[in-house]
Amino acid sequence: MTLFNTPILSPILRFICRVILKIIGWRGVGGMPKECRRGIMIAAPHTSNWDFALFILIVFDLQLNLRVLIKHTLFIGPVGWFLKYCGGIPVDRRASGARVRSLSSILETSEDFVLLITPEGTRSPTDRWKTGFYHMAIEAKVPIIVAYVDVLERVAGIDHALQPTGDLAADMKHLADFYKTKTGIKKDNFLLPDPRHYTKG
Repeated sequence: MTLFNTPILSPILRFICRVILKIIGWRGVGGMPKECRRGIMIAAPHTSNWDFALFILIVFDLQLNLRVLIKHTLFIGPVGWFLKYCGGIPVDRRASGARVRSLSSILETSEDFVLLITPEGTRSPTDRWKTGFYHMAIEAKVPIIVAYVDVLERVAGIDHALQPTGDLAADMKHLADFYKTKTGIKKDNFLLPDPRHYTKG
C-alpha cells in the first residue's frame, strides 16, 4: 500500500488535487492502458522543479499508483518509511548495472508494478537521454508507458504504451517524434533525444 491507494486518505487527496488542477487551469489526460499492470513509465519534458509538484497532482487525478527511484541515503528512520509509503525505492546510483538487473527482477515477479522515470536524467538541456529505463523494459519484457507534460496545452498525462523492439535507435526516434510536439515549463531546457547517439558502430 502506498499514499496513492490508501483507503479514505487517497480519495481525499485526489479530490484536493483535482481542485488545485482546476484552479491553476491544468488537466490530466489519458490513463493507464489496461494491459500495463507492469511497466516503465517515462515522463518528459523534465525541465523544472515544478514538474514534480505538477505530476503529483496528475498522478492523483488519474488514479495512478507509481513507484519512483530515490537516493538510498535518504532512507533513514521515519523519513525512510515515509518515502517508501510515497512509492519510493532506494537506489544506489553508483551501481547502474546492478540497479537495472535488480529492478528488472522486481518488474518480472510483481503483478502490479509501474516505475516512473525521467529519461532525461537532468533538468538541463540534453539530447542524450539515459537508457536505463529501456534496458529494464527489455530485460523484464514490459512496455514503456509514455507520459508527458505540455505547458502550451496545459495538460499532462499518459498517451500510449511502447513495446520496445530491441532496436534502441529506432525506438528513441519514436520517442523523439512523439515528444517534439510537447513543451516543458522551461522550454529552452528541453532537447529531444538524438537517435544517432544510440546507433551501434
